[in-house]
Amino acid sequence: MDNALSEDQAANMTGGTRLPSGSLAGDAKTRVEELVSQGTAAAEHTYGLARNQVREAATVVARSAEQQPLITLLIAGFVCGAVGYLLARR
Repeated sequence: MDNALSEDQAANMTGGTRLPSGSLAGDAKTRVEELVSQGTAAAEHTYGLARNQVREAATVVARSAEQQPLITLLIAGFVCGAVGYLLARR
């Protein structure tokens, strides 16, 4: 009988702790979802900033290339020559 009594007490004790641990798991899930949404928003914001900077840089380069096409061709030739030289050394 003592064994059955202690089993009942153990069952009651574990049954009583299941409810709070379930609510803690729900709170943890909610917190993780909030962190994921914050991370997604931050990534979207950073992506937007980077996209705008790349567009501005491309506009500046395009304007410069239109105004000074000879310098643009010389720079492109130098870059291609350097890449070709480095690849030929392999």
